[in-house]
Amino acid sequence: MIYLDYSANFPTSKEVLDYLVDIETHYHGNCVSLHKEGKRSMELYRKENQKLLDVFHLNETEYEAIYTSSASESNNLAIKGLFQSYEGFGKHILVSEFEHSSTNAVLGYLREGYNADVQFIKTDSDGKLDLNDLKKKIRNDTILICLSVVESEAGAIQDYKSVIEIAKDHPNCHVLLDATQAVGKIPLELEGADLVSFTPHKYGGLIGTGILLKKKNVVLTPLIHGGNSVSIYRSSTAPLGLICSSIKATELALSNLDFHLEKAKELQSYLVNELKKDDSILINSNLEFPYILNISVKGHKAREIVEKLSEKDICVSQKSACSITNTPSKTIMSIYHDKERALESFRISISYLTTKEELKEFIETLRGIIHGK
Repeated sequence: MIYLDYSANFPTSKEVLDYLVDIETHYHGNCVSLHKEGKRSMELYRKENQKLLDVFHLNETEYEAIYTSSASESNNLAIKGLFQSYEGFGKHILVSEFEHSSTNAVLGYLREGYNADVQFIKTDSDGKLDLNDLKKKIRNDTILICLSVVESEAGAIQDYKSVIEIAKDHPNCHVLLDATQAVGKIPLELEGADLVSFTPHKYGGLIGTGILLKKKNVVLTPLIHGGNSVSIYRSSTAPLGLICSSIKATELALSNLDFHLEKAKELQSYLVNELKKDDSILINSNLEFPYILNISVKGHKAREIVEKLSEKDICVSQKSACSITNTPSKTIMSIYHDKERALESFRISISYLTTKEELKEFIETLRGIIHGK
């Protein structure tokens, strides 16, 4: 099998699994229990939690981490929790046109049920946020800006640092960065962001884990209410093994980031050069993010291509994994304003595990499907 859908899910690394088993085998106490075993678990939690803040160069006096079940839960907690805490200052929310469904669905829920004033920020032909449009639309009653650092279908990298700077002039405005496709893949400077969501299963951690980094002075209304836990923002018995393995995955991904990034660039360059030799293939990505390549095949719906490749044991994705199937890609529609191109678009996502031989076989198989060979 040739797996080219790493942006949907990344195989869990052996080191992460081994660490999970080690923690679950040797730490039995609830972190908030008062007995010796509970205190031992809490000591490990605090030690590991500090490692997470350290790898992102965030000060523990300013930031904290909330451990969730997914990036989707992190986005829900960030958006719903902030809206409920700050709606007295305003209900205006700004969002890019290319956000994940977990962001868009929450905003729709708040708009319909709580009269949130949700407004989209324009993007340019490269899928980049129009910062001038942001400056025009941000208001004194704007309480939140939602932005994906890397767009998940075509891979546009946003100028998130400029967004943070623009928001600084509006004291009631907060910035949520969805860094799900960015963490472990490109260098990040998160200082200044109010909230950052991501999930380790995109870079070697376990499905069922998520993280929300938050400025300590930002108040959220919890989604889950209950008893005492390691965070006041999410009640439950802290899953120490999952938390520690998530931090281990993050450490590993960031420590090898430069090496993995260079390999991804080489692989993307080879892939693009080969695909461009076929006039029926259109490159939709702007190529600045080497892990994601979005293409369209003229005259072939994306679902047809994806299914035929799957029959040949090659896995690619029609849009992002959480998107609705059989609809045009919203991202490609927004960039090219071409419904057919959007319906014909699909995503190839690679990693440092991808080989040139795998890409060569993918290209040959794709050409065979296109030209009926």
